[in-house]
Amino acid sequence: MVFSYFQKELGYTKHMLNMFRNTIRKHKVAILILYVVFGIYFLFLFGRMLYVKPDGLYAGNMNVWSDWSLHIGMAKLFAEKSPNDWFAYHPMYAHGKFTYGFLTNFISGMLMRMGVSLINAFVIPSFVYIMLFIFALYALYFLLMRSKKIALFAIFIFMLSGGPGFYLFLKDFASSPSWEKLLYPTTYSDYHEYQWFEGNFIEGLLVPQRAFLLGSTISLWIMVGVFSVFLHGSVLKKMQKRWILFFCGMSAGLLPITHMHSFMVLVFVSAFLAFSLLKEWKLLLYYGIPAGIISTILYFTFVFGGIENPSFMQIDWGWSASSFVEWVFMWAKIWGVFLPLALWGLCVKWKDLRKEARAVFLSFFSLFVVANIILFQPIHWDNSKIFTWSYLGLSPLVASLFLWLWKQRYAKVITILLFLSVVGSGFLELYRMQRIDRNSYRMISNDEMVLAEEVKKNTDPRAIFLTEPTHNHWVMMWAQRPILMGYTAWVWNFGFLYNQTEQDLQKMFQGTADALTLLEQYGIHYVVIGPGELYGLNANESFYISRFPVAFQNENYRVYDVREVFEK
Repeated sequence: MVFSYFQKELGYTKHMLNMFRNTIRKHKVAILILYVVFGIYFLFLFGRMLYVKPDGLYAGNMNVWSDWSLHIGMAKLFAEKSPNDWFAYHPMYAHGKFTYGFLTNFISGMLMRMGVSLINAFVIPSFVYIMLFIFALYALYFLLMRSKKIALFAIFIFMLSGGPGFYLFLKDFASSPSWEKLLYPTTYSDYHEYQWFEGNFIEGLLVPQRAFLLGSTISLWIMVGVFSVFLHGSVLKKMQKRWILFFCGMSAGLLPITHMHSFMVLVFVSAFLAFSLLKEWKLLLYYGIPAGIISTILYFTFVFGGIENPSFMQIDWGWSASSFVEWVFMWAKIWGVFLPLALWGLCVKWKDLRKEARAVFLSFFSLFVVANIILFQPIHWDNSKIFTWSYLGLSPLVASLFLWLWKQRYAKVITILLFLSVVGSGFLELYRMQRIDRNSYRMISNDEMVLAEEVKKNTDPRAIFLTEPTHNHWVMMWAQRPILMGYTAWVWNFGFLYNQTEQDLQKMFQGTADALTLLEQYGIHYVVIGPGELYGLNANESFYISRFPVAFQNENYRVYDVREVFEK
Protein backbone atom coordinates (compact mmCIF):
# COMPACT_ATOMS: atom_id res chain seq x y z
CA MET A 1 0.00 0.00 0.00
CA VAL A 2 2.78 2.42 0.92
CA PHE A 3 4.64 1.54 -2.29
CA SER A 4 1.57 2.16 -4.44
CA TYR A 5 1.02 5.51 -2.69
CA PHE A 6 4.56 6.68 -3.50
CA GLN A 7 4.17 5.38 -7.05
CA LYS A 8 1.06 7.51 -7.43
CA GLU A 9 2.81 10.57 -5.94
CA LEU A 10 5.78 10.05 -8.25
CA GLY A 11 3.38 9.92 -11.19
CA TYR A 12 1.83 13.24 -10.08
CA THR A 13 5.27 14.79 -9.81
CA LYS A 14 6.31 13.64 -13.28
CA HIS A 15 3.05 14.94 -14.70
CA MET A 16 3.60 18.36 -13.13
CA LEU A 17 7.20 18.52 -14.32
CA ASN A 18 6.06 17.75 -17.86
CA MET A 19 3.44 20.48 -17.59
CA PHE A 20 6.09 22.91 -16.40
CA ARG A 21 8.43 22.03 -19.27
CA ASN A 22 5.62 22.42 -21.79
CA THR A 23 4.70 25.78 -20.30
CA ILE A 24 8.29 26.98 -20.60
CA ARG A 25 8.36 25.95 -24.27
CA LYS A 26 5.17 27.88 -24.99
CA HIS A 27 6.52 31.05 -23.35
CA LYS A 28 10.21 30.72 -24.18
CA VAL A 29 10.34 33.81 -26.44
CA ALA A 30 8.78 36.11 -23.84
CA ILE A 31 10.94 34.70 -21.05
CA LEU A 32 14.05 35.02 -23.22
CA ILE A 33 13.25 38.69 -23.92
CA LEU A 34 12.79 39.41 -20.22
CA TYR A 35 15.98 37.66 -19.17
CA VAL A 36 18.07 39.20 -21.92
CA VAL A 37 16.88 42.72 -21.10
CA PHE A 38 16.55 42.63 -17.33
CA GLY A 39 19.00 39.77 -16.73
CA ILE A 40 21.82 41.78 -18.30
CA TYR A 41 20.69 44.96 -16.56
CA PHE A 42 20.62 43.42 -13.08
CA LEU A 43 23.79 41.40 -13.65
CA PHE A 44 25.71 44.62 -14.26
CA LEU A 45 23.86 46.46 -11.49
CA PHE A 46 24.08 43.98 -8.61
CA GLY A 47 27.64 43.10 -9.56
CA ARG A 48 28.63 46.63 -8.58
CA MET A 49 26.38 47.30 -5.60
CA LEU A 50 29.12 46.23 -3.17
CA TYR A 51 32.81 46.52 -3.93
CA VAL A 52 36.13 47.09 -2.21
CA LYS A 53 38.41 50.08 -2.75
CA PRO A 54 41.81 50.63 -1.11
CA ASP A 55 40.23 52.53 1.78
CA GLY A 56 37.22 50.35 2.53
CA LEU A 57 33.90 48.79 1.50
CA TYR A 58 31.71 50.82 -0.85
CA ALA A 59 28.10 50.76 -2.04
CA GLY A 60 27.25 51.66 -5.61
CA ASN A 61 24.00 53.38 -4.74
CA MET A 62 22.89 55.75 -1.99
CA ASN A 63 19.90 53.61 -1.00
CA VAL A 64 22.13 50.53 -0.83
CA TRP A 65 24.64 52.50 1.28
CA SER A 66 21.78 53.30 3.62
CA ASP A 67 19.89 50.01 3.85
CA TRP A 68 22.55 47.37 3.31
CA SER A 69 24.64 48.61 6.25
CA LEU A 70 22.00 47.24 8.61
CA HIS A 71 21.62 44.10 6.50
CA ILE A 72 25.37 43.46 6.61
CA GLY A 73 25.27 43.77 10.39
CA MET A 74 22.43 41.25 10.57
CA ALA A 75 23.99 38.80 8.11
CA LYS A 76 27.33 38.87 9.96
CA LEU A 77 25.43 38.30 13.20
CA PHE A 78 24.07 35.00 11.80
CA ALA A 79 27.41 34.16 10.20
CA GLU A 80 29.72 34.77 13.14
CA LYS A 81 27.83 34.58 16.42
CA SER A 82 26.43 31.67 18.38
CA PRO A 83 22.75 30.83 17.71
CA ASN A 84 22.11 31.67 21.36
CA ASP A 85 22.96 35.29 20.57
CA TRP A 86 21.13 35.66 17.25
CA PHE A 87 17.93 37.10 18.68
CA ALA A 88 19.21 38.45 21.98
CA TYR A 89 18.76 42.11 20.97
CA HIS A 90 17.71 44.35 18.11
CA PRO A 91 20.75 45.41 16.04
CA MET A 92 19.56 49.04 16.16
CA TYR A 93 18.32 49.08 19.76
CA ALA A 94 20.12 47.03 22.39
CA HIS A 95 17.17 46.75 24.77
CA GLY A 96 14.60 45.98 22.09
CA LYS A 97 13.30 42.74 20.60
CA PHE A 98 14.67 41.64 17.23
CA THR A 99 11.46 41.92 15.18
CA TYR A 100 12.94 42.65 11.75
CA GLY A 101 12.16 40.22 8.89
CA PHE A 102 15.46 38.38 9.02
CA LEU A 103 15.15 35.49 6.53
CA THR A 104 17.06 37.17 3.68
CA ASN A 105 19.96 38.02 6.00
CA PHE A 106 19.84 34.57 7.58
CA ILE A 107 20.36 33.09 4.11
CA SER A 108 23.33 35.40 3.44
CA GLY A 109 24.71 34.65 6.89
CA MET A 110 24.56 30.91 6.29
CA LEU A 111 26.36 31.36 2.96
CA MET A 112 29.08 33.28 4.78
CA ARG A 113 29.35 30.49 7.36
CA MET A 114 30.01 28.11 4.45
CA GLY A 115 32.89 30.27 3.27
CA VAL A 116 31.20 32.52 0.70
CA SER A 117 32.55 36.07 0.75
CA LEU A 118 30.35 38.82 2.17
CA ILE A 119 29.98 40.51 -1.23
CA ASN A 120 28.99 37.29 -3.00
CA ALA A 121 26.67 36.31 -0.13
CA PHE A 122 24.76 39.53 -0.77
CA VAL A 123 25.03 39.98 -4.52
CA ILE A 124 24.37 36.41 -5.73
CA PRO A 125 21.13 35.85 -3.73
CA SER A 126 19.86 39.30 -4.73
CA PHE A 127 20.41 38.49 -8.41
CA VAL A 128 18.74 35.08 -8.02
CA TYR A 129 15.75 36.65 -6.24
CA ILE A 130 15.22 39.29 -8.91
CA MET A 131 15.37 36.67 -11.68
CA LEU A 132 12.78 34.56 -9.83
CA PHE A 133 10.76 37.72 -9.24
CA ILE A 134 10.61 38.48 -12.97
CA PHE A 135 9.65 34.90 -13.87
CA ALA A 136 6.88 34.86 -11.25
CA LEU A 137 5.65 38.28 -12.34
CA TYR A 138 5.30 37.12 -15.93
CA ALA A 139 3.49 33.96 -14.81
CA LEU A 140 1.11 35.96 -12.61
CA TYR A 141 0.29 38.44 -15.35
CA PHE A 142 -0.32 35.65 -17.86
CA LEU A 143 -2.60 33.77 -15.46
CA LEU A 144 -4.67 36.90 -14.91
CA MET A 145 -4.81 38.19 -18.51
CA ARG A 146 -4.28 35.00 -20.58
CA SER A 147 -2.07 36.99 -22.97
CA LYS A 148 1.69 36.70 -23.49
CA LYS A 149 1.84 40.15 -25.03
CA ILE A 150 0.05 41.84 -22.13
CA ALA A 151 2.14 39.96 -19.56
CA LEU A 152 5.39 40.98 -21.26
CA PHE A 153 4.30 44.59 -21.75
CA ALA A 154 3.06 44.86 -18.14
CA ILE A 155 6.45 43.88 -16.74
CA PHE A 156 8.12 46.71 -18.63
CA ILE A 157 5.49 49.12 -17.31
CA PHE A 158 6.12 48.00 -13.73
CA MET A 159 9.91 47.94 -14.00
CA LEU A 160 9.98 51.41 -15.62
CA SER A 161 7.69 52.98 -13.03
CA GLY A 162 8.49 56.59 -12.25
CA GLY A 163 5.60 58.95 -12.82
CA PRO A 164 5.22 61.78 -15.35
CA GLY A 165 8.52 63.55 -14.57
CA PHE A 166 9.89 62.58 -17.99
CA TYR A 167 8.16 65.59 -19.50
CA LEU A 168 9.88 67.85 -16.96
CA PHE A 169 13.16 66.39 -18.16
CA LEU A 170 12.27 67.20 -21.77
CA LYS A 171 11.32 70.74 -20.74
CA ASP A 172 14.59 71.26 -18.83
CA PHE A 173 16.67 69.82 -21.63
CA ALA A 174 14.91 71.92 -24.25
CA SER A 175 15.50 75.10 -22.26
CA SER A 176 19.15 74.33 -21.53
CA PRO A 177 20.54 71.35 -23.51
CA SER A 178 23.80 69.80 -22.37
CA TRP A 179 25.66 66.48 -22.48
CA GLU A 180 25.62 66.40 -18.67
CA LYS A 181 21.81 66.30 -18.59
CA LEU A 182 21.84 63.40 -21.03
CA LEU A 183 24.66 61.43 -19.43
CA TYR A 184 23.52 61.94 -15.84
CA PRO A 185 19.94 63.25 -15.69
CA THR A 186 18.53 64.74 -12.52
CA THR A 187 15.88 62.63 -10.79
CA TYR A 188 12.37 63.72 -11.71
CA SER A 189 10.37 61.15 -9.80
CA ASP A 190 10.82 61.80 -6.08
CA TYR A 191 8.74 64.28 -4.10
CA HIS A 192 10.17 64.84 -0.65
CA GLU A 193 7.36 67.21 0.29
CA TYR A 194 5.07 64.16 0.22
CA GLN A 195 7.69 61.83 1.76
CA TRP A 196 7.95 60.00 -1.57
CA PHE A 197 11.68 59.44 -1.93
CA GLU A 198 12.02 57.28 -5.05
CA GLY A 199 9.74 57.15 -8.06
CA ASN A 200 11.13 53.97 -9.57
CA PHE A 201 10.45 50.84 -7.55
CA ILE A 202 13.68 49.12 -8.58
CA GLU A 203 15.80 51.92 -7.15
CA GLY A 204 13.59 52.60 -4.15
CA LEU A 205 12.69 49.08 -3.04
CA LEU A 206 13.70 46.04 -5.09
CA VAL A 207 17.45 46.68 -4.98
CA PRO A 208 18.11 48.29 -1.58
CA GLN A 209 15.40 46.67 0.55
CA ARG A 210 16.47 43.06 0.66
CA ALA A 211 13.56 41.90 2.83
CA PHE A 212 11.11 43.41 0.36
CA LEU A 213 12.79 41.68 -2.60
CA LEU A 214 12.70 38.22 -1.03
CA GLY A 215 9.25 38.74 0.51
CA SER A 216 7.70 39.96 -2.73
CA THR A 217 9.36 37.13 -4.70
CA ILE A 218 7.98 34.47 -2.36
CA SER A 219 4.56 36.14 -2.38
CA LEU A 220 4.47 36.27 -6.17
CA TRP A 221 5.26 32.57 -6.46
CA ILE A 222 2.56 31.80 -3.89
CA MET A 223 0.07 33.83 -5.94
CA VAL A 224 1.15 32.00 -9.09
CA GLY A 225 0.62 28.65 -7.38
CA VAL A 226 -2.78 29.56 -5.93
CA PHE A 227 -4.02 31.27 -9.09
CA SER A 228 -2.86 28.36 -11.27
CA VAL A 229 -5.13 26.09 -9.22
CA PHE A 230 -8.21 28.29 -9.38
CA LEU A 231 -7.79 30.19 -12.65
CA HIS A 232 -6.31 27.43 -14.82
CA GLY A 233 -6.76 24.33 -12.73
CA SER A 234 -8.67 22.26 -15.27
CA VAL A 235 -5.47 20.47 -16.32
CA LEU A 236 -4.59 19.56 -12.72
CA LYS A 237 -5.73 16.52 -10.80
CA LYS A 238 -7.40 16.97 -7.41
CA MET A 239 -4.38 15.67 -5.49
CA GLN A 240 -2.04 17.96 -7.44
CA LYS A 241 -4.20 20.96 -6.53
CA ARG A 242 -4.06 20.00 -2.86
CA TRP A 243 -0.28 19.62 -2.86
CA ILE A 244 0.23 22.94 -4.67
CA LEU A 245 -2.04 24.75 -2.22
CA PHE A 246 -0.44 23.04 0.78
CA PHE A 247 3.06 24.03 -0.36
CA CYS A 248 1.89 27.60 -1.05
CA GLY A 249 0.37 27.73 2.43
CA MET A 250 3.59 26.58 4.07
CA SER A 251 5.55 29.19 2.08
CA ALA A 252 3.06 31.91 3.06
CA GLY A 253 3.59 30.96 6.69
CA LEU A 254 7.24 32.03 6.41
CA LEU A 255 6.43 35.61 5.43
CA PRO A 256 6.24 37.08 8.99
CA ILE A 257 9.99 36.46 9.28
CA THR A 258 10.63 37.48 5.67
CA HIS A 259 8.70 40.68 5.02
CA MET A 260 5.63 41.76 6.96
CA HIS A 261 4.24 44.12 4.32
CA SER A 262 4.25 41.35 1.71
CA PHE A 263 2.55 39.05 4.21
CA MET A 264 -0.22 41.61 4.76
CA VAL A 265 -0.65 42.06 1.00
CA LEU A 266 -0.85 38.30 0.43
CA VAL A 267 -3.49 37.92 3.15
CA PHE A 268 -5.45 40.82 1.64
CA VAL A 269 -5.35 39.50 -1.93
CA SER A 270 -6.06 35.95 -0.76
CA ALA A 271 -9.16 37.18 1.10
CA PHE A 272 -10.57 38.78 -2.06
CA LEU A 273 -9.85 35.65 -4.05
CA ALA A 274 -11.41 33.42 -1.39
CA PHE A 275 -14.56 35.54 -1.38
CA SER A 276 -14.94 34.87 -5.11
CA LEU A 277 -14.40 31.15 -4.49
CA LEU A 278 -16.75 30.44 -1.59
CA LYS A 279 -17.89 27.21 -3.23
CA GLU A 280 -14.28 25.99 -3.15
CA TRP A 281 -13.85 26.57 0.58
CA LYS A 282 -12.80 22.98 1.32
CA LEU A 283 -10.00 23.15 -1.22
CA LEU A 284 -8.92 26.56 0.10
CA LEU A 285 -8.31 25.00 3.51
CA TYR A 286 -5.25 23.21 2.11
CA TYR A 287 -3.77 26.70 1.63
CA GLY A 288 -5.23 28.56 4.60
CA ILE A 289 -4.57 26.07 7.41
CA PRO A 290 -0.79 25.62 6.97
CA ALA A 291 -0.40 29.35 6.25
CA GLY A 292 -2.33 30.24 9.39
CA ILE A 293 -0.57 27.77 11.70
CA ILE A 294 3.01 28.52 10.59
CA SER A 295 2.55 32.30 10.38
CA THR A 296 0.93 32.42 13.83
CA ILE A 297 3.77 30.47 15.43
CA LEU A 298 6.43 32.62 13.78
CA TYR A 299 4.59 35.87 14.53
CA PHE A 300 4.25 35.17 18.24
CA THR A 301 7.82 33.87 18.43
CA PHE A 302 9.66 36.64 16.59
CA VAL A 303 7.36 39.67 16.26
CA PHE A 304 4.74 39.86 19.00
CA GLY A 305 5.65 42.05 21.94
CA GLY A 306 8.47 43.88 20.18
CA ILE A 307 6.57 47.05 19.31
CA GLU A 308 6.50 49.57 22.16
CA ASN A 309 4.81 52.47 20.37
CA PRO A 310 1.00 52.30 20.93
CA SER A 311 0.45 54.51 17.84
CA PHE A 312 2.73 52.45 15.61
CA MET A 313 -0.16 51.96 13.15
CA GLN A 314 -2.72 54.72 12.81
CA ILE A 315 -5.47 56.17 10.66
CA ASP A 316 -4.02 58.86 8.38
CA TRP A 317 -6.54 60.00 5.78
CA GLY A 318 -4.93 60.97 2.52
CA TRP A 319 -1.54 59.51 3.50
CA SER A 320 0.81 62.53 3.38
CA ALA A 321 -1.68 65.00 1.84
CA SER A 322 -3.58 67.40 4.09
CA SER A 323 -6.68 67.84 1.90
CA PHE A 324 -8.53 66.06 -0.89
CA VAL A 325 -7.40 68.60 -3.49
CA GLU A 326 -3.77 68.20 -2.40
CA TRP A 327 -4.22 64.42 -2.44
CA VAL A 328 -5.36 64.51 -6.08
CA PHE A 329 -2.43 66.74 -7.10
CA MET A 330 -0.01 64.59 -5.07
CA TRP A 331 -0.88 61.38 -6.92
CA ALA A 332 -0.97 63.22 -10.23
CA LYS A 333 2.67 64.15 -9.56
CA ILE A 334 3.76 60.77 -8.21
CA TRP A 335 1.93 58.36 -10.55
CA GLY A 336 0.61 60.69 -13.21
CA VAL A 337 -2.15 59.05 -15.24
CA PHE A 338 -1.36 55.49 -14.14
CA LEU A 339 -4.33 55.02 -11.81
CA PRO A 340 -6.95 56.47 -14.21
CA LEU A 341 -5.48 54.30 -16.98
CA ALA A 342 -5.76 51.23 -14.73
CA LEU A 343 -9.42 52.02 -14.01
CA TRP A 344 -10.06 52.55 -17.71
CA GLY A 345 -8.28 49.28 -18.49
CA LEU A 346 -10.44 47.42 -15.98
CA CYS A 347 -13.59 48.78 -17.60
CA VAL A 348 -12.37 47.78 -21.08
CA LYS A 349 -11.36 44.24 -20.00
CA TRP A 350 -14.09 43.60 -17.42
CA LYS A 351 -16.22 41.30 -19.58
CA ASP A 352 -13.21 39.28 -20.71
CA LEU A 353 -11.91 38.63 -17.19
CA ARG A 354 -12.85 35.63 -15.10
CA LYS A 355 -14.52 36.45 -11.79
CA GLU A 356 -11.41 35.32 -9.89
CA ALA A 357 -9.21 37.70 -11.91
CA ARG A 358 -11.70 40.52 -11.30
CA ALA A 359 -11.47 39.86 -7.57
CA VAL A 360 -7.68 39.99 -7.71
CA PHE A 361 -7.64 43.32 -9.56
CA LEU A 362 -10.21 44.77 -7.17
CA SER A 363 -7.95 43.72 -4.30
CA PHE A 364 -5.04 45.70 -5.76
CA PHE A 365 -7.27 48.78 -6.21
CA SER A 366 -8.39 48.33 -2.61
CA LEU A 367 -4.78 48.10 -1.44
CA PHE A 368 -4.21 51.58 -2.88
CA VAL A 369 -7.24 52.88 -0.98
CA VAL A 370 -6.23 51.22 2.29
CA ALA A 371 -2.66 52.58 2.10
CA ASN A 372 -4.16 56.07 1.72
CA ILE A 373 -6.11 55.61 4.95
CA ILE A 374 -3.89 53.52 7.24
CA LEU A 375 -0.27 54.36 8.06
CA PHE A 376 1.31 50.96 8.72
CA GLN A 377 4.55 52.33 10.21
CA PRO A 378 5.42 55.75 11.64
CA ILE A 379 7.42 56.82 8.57
CA HIS A 380 5.11 57.63 5.65
CA TRP A 381 7.57 56.36 3.04
CA ASP A 382 7.14 52.80 4.29
CA ASN A 383 3.60 52.76 2.90
CA SER A 384 5.32 52.84 -0.50
CA LYS A 385 5.71 49.07 -0.09
CA ILE A 386 1.92 48.71 -0.19
CA PHE A 387 1.65 51.22 -3.04
CA THR A 388 4.29 49.25 -4.94
CA TRP A 389 2.19 46.11 -4.65
CA SER A 390 -0.83 48.03 -5.90
CA TYR A 391 1.15 49.33 -8.89
CA LEU A 392 2.44 45.82 -9.57
CA GLY A 393 -1.04 44.34 -9.53
CA LEU A 394 -2.58 47.02 -11.75
CA SER A 395 0.16 47.15 -14.40
CA PRO A 396 -1.48 44.44 -16.58
CA LEU A 397 -4.62 46.59 -16.85
CA VAL A 398 -2.57 49.54 -18.07
CA ALA A 399 -0.68 47.31 -20.51
CA SER A 400 -3.91 45.88 -21.91
CA LEU A 401 -5.34 49.39 -22.30
CA PHE A 402 -2.27 50.58 -24.24
CA LEU A 403 -2.56 47.60 -26.60
CA TRP A 404 -6.27 48.26 -27.02
CA LEU A 405 -5.73 51.99 -27.67
CA TRP A 406 -3.04 51.20 -30.24
CA LYS A 407 -5.64 49.39 -32.33
CA GLN A 408 -8.05 52.34 -32.26
CA ARG A 409 -8.16 54.72 -35.20
CA TYR A 410 -6.25 58.01 -34.66
CA ALA A 411 -5.14 56.95 -31.16
CA LYS A 412 -1.50 55.98 -31.80
CA VAL A 413 -0.02 59.40 -30.96
CA ILE A 414 -2.04 59.62 -27.76
CA THR A 415 -0.96 56.09 -26.84
CA ILE A 416 2.71 56.95 -27.33
CA LEU A 417 2.40 60.12 -25.20
CA LEU A 418 0.60 58.25 -22.42
CA PHE A 419 3.14 55.44 -22.56
CA LEU A 420 6.05 57.90 -22.22
CA SER A 421 4.33 59.55 -19.26
CA VAL A 422 4.21 56.15 -17.53
CA VAL A 423 7.68 54.75 -18.33
CA GLY A 424 9.89 57.71 -19.35
CA SER A 425 10.98 58.73 -15.85
CA GLY A 426 11.66 55.13 -14.90
CA PHE A 427 13.94 54.71 -17.90
CA LEU A 428 15.93 57.78 -16.76
CA GLU A 429 16.14 56.43 -13.21
CA LEU A 430 17.33 52.97 -14.30
CA TYR A 431 19.96 54.51 -16.55
CA ARG A 432 21.01 56.79 -13.70
CA MET A 433 21.40 53.80 -11.36
CA GLN A 434 24.04 52.31 -13.64
CA ARG A 435 26.23 55.39 -13.17
CA ILE A 436 28.07 53.83 -10.24
CA ASP A 437 30.85 56.38 -10.71
CA ARG A 438 28.43 59.08 -9.55
CA ASN A 439 26.62 57.06 -6.88
CA SER A 440 29.34 55.44 -4.75
CA TYR A 441 29.44 55.87 -0.97
CA ARG A 442 31.80 54.33 1.58
CA MET A 443 30.04 52.09 4.05
CA ILE A 444 32.96 51.30 6.34
CA SER A 445 36.68 52.06 6.25
CA ASN A 446 39.52 49.54 6.53
CA ASP A 447 40.60 51.08 9.84
CA GLU A 448 37.10 50.62 11.22
CA MET A 449 37.06 46.98 10.08
CA VAL A 450 40.37 46.29 11.81
CA LEU A 451 39.18 47.91 15.03
CA ALA A 452 35.89 46.01 14.82
CA GLU A 453 37.73 42.69 14.52
CA GLU A 454 39.79 43.52 17.62
CA VAL A 455 36.63 44.43 19.54
CA LYS A 456 34.95 41.24 18.41
CA LYS A 457 37.80 39.05 19.62
CA ASN A 458 38.12 40.66 23.03
CA THR A 459 34.61 41.51 24.25
CA ASP A 460 31.56 39.59 25.38
CA PRO A 461 29.11 38.93 22.51
CA ARG A 462 26.37 40.77 24.43
CA ALA A 463 28.44 43.67 25.73
CA ILE A 464 26.53 46.92 25.08
CA PHE A 465 28.31 49.81 23.37
CA LEU A 466 27.41 53.49 23.57
CA THR A 467 27.87 54.96 20.09
CA GLU A 468 26.71 57.74 17.84
CA PRO A 469 23.14 56.90 16.67
CA THR A 470 23.91 56.33 13.00
CA HIS A 471 22.84 53.73 10.46
CA ASN A 472 26.28 52.28 9.66
CA HIS A 473 28.31 52.42 12.84
CA TRP A 474 31.14 49.91 12.67
CA VAL A 475 30.25 48.41 16.09
CA MET A 476 26.83 47.32 14.82
CA MET A 477 27.81 46.60 11.25
CA TRP A 478 31.15 44.82 11.59
CA ALA A 479 31.77 43.96 15.26
CA GLN A 480 28.25 42.52 15.82
CA ARG A 481 27.91 44.03 19.25
CA PRO A 482 24.73 45.56 20.68
CA ILE A 483 24.63 49.35 20.45
CA LEU A 484 22.40 51.33 22.78
CA MET A 485 20.69 53.05 19.86
CA GLY A 486 21.25 53.40 16.14
CA TYR A 487 19.74 55.75 13.55
CA THR A 488 16.79 57.37 15.36
CA ALA A 489 14.40 57.44 12.37
CA TRP A 490 14.78 53.69 11.97
CA VAL A 491 14.46 53.05 15.70
CA TRP A 492 11.20 55.00 15.65
CA ASN A 493 10.02 53.14 12.55
CA PHE A 494 10.76 49.78 14.20
CA GLY A 495 8.27 50.70 16.92
CA PHE A 496 10.53 51.64 19.83
CA LEU A 497 9.85 54.57 22.18
CA TYR A 498 13.34 56.01 22.09
CA ASN A 499 12.98 59.68 23.16
CA GLN A 500 14.14 59.15 26.73
CA THR A 501 16.96 56.90 25.59
CA GLU A 502 18.10 59.55 23.10
CA GLN A 503 18.17 62.23 25.81
CA ASP A 504 20.07 59.96 28.18
CA LEU A 505 22.51 58.99 25.42
CA GLN A 506 23.44 62.65 24.98
CA LYS A 507 23.84 63.07 28.74
CA MET A 508 26.20 60.10 28.92
CA PHE A 509 28.36 61.43 26.10
CA GLN A 510 28.45 64.90 27.59
CA GLY A 511 29.39 63.60 31.04
CA THR A 512 26.61 65.29 33.00
CA ALA A 513 26.17 64.83 36.75
CA ASP A 514 24.05 61.71 36.30
CA ALA A 515 26.14 60.20 33.48
CA LEU A 516 27.61 57.43 35.66
CA THR A 517 24.18 56.49 36.98
CA LEU A 518 22.85 56.33 33.43
CA LEU A 519 25.75 54.15 32.25
CA GLU A 520 24.85 51.68 34.97
CA GLN A 521 21.11 51.97 34.32
CA TYR A 522 21.47 51.13 30.62
CA GLY A 523 24.07 48.42 31.22
CA ILE A 524 26.74 50.13 29.09
CA HIS A 525 30.03 48.20 28.95
CA TYR A 526 31.99 50.30 26.47
CA VAL A 527 31.79 53.89 25.21
CA VAL A 528 32.99 54.70 21.69
CA ILE A 529 34.24 58.20 20.96
CA GLY A 530 35.18 59.10 17.40
CA PRO A 531 34.48 61.83 14.84
CA GLY A 532 30.72 61.33 14.89
CA GLU A 533 30.50 61.31 18.66
CA LEU A 534 32.77 64.36 19.00
CA TYR A 535 31.29 66.57 16.34
CA GLY A 536 27.74 65.28 16.14
CA LEU A 537 27.06 64.85 19.85
CA ASN A 538 29.69 67.16 21.41
CA ALA A 539 31.07 64.26 23.42
CA ASN A 540 33.05 65.32 26.50
CA GLU A 541 35.98 62.96 26.10
CA SER A 542 37.86 64.38 29.09
CA PHE A 543 35.10 62.94 31.30
CA TYR A 544 36.03 59.44 30.14
CA ILE A 545 39.80 59.99 29.97
CA SER A 546 39.85 60.89 33.66
CA ARG A 547 37.77 57.90 34.78
CA PHE A 548 38.12 54.91 32.49
CA PRO A 549 40.84 53.02 30.64
CA VAL A 550 41.03 52.88 26.86
CA ALA A 551 40.34 49.30 25.81
CA PHE A 552 40.73 49.72 22.04
CA GLN A 553 41.79 52.55 19.80
CA ASN A 554 43.06 53.63 16.42
CA GLU A 555 43.76 56.98 14.81
CA ASN A 556 40.11 58.08 14.86
CA TYR A 557 38.41 56.13 17.66
CA ARG A 558 38.86 55.43 21.35
CA VAL A 559 36.79 52.74 23.05
CA TYR A 560 36.57 53.24 26.81
CA ASP A 561 35.96 50.30 29.14
CA VAL A 562 33.30 51.51 31.60
CA ARG A 563 32.41 48.14 33.13
CA GLU A 564 33.66 49.28 36.52
CA VAL A 565 30.44 51.30 36.98
CA PHE A 566 28.81 47.95 37.76
CA GLU A 567 31.39 47.19 40.43
CA LYS A 568 30.87 50.24 42.61
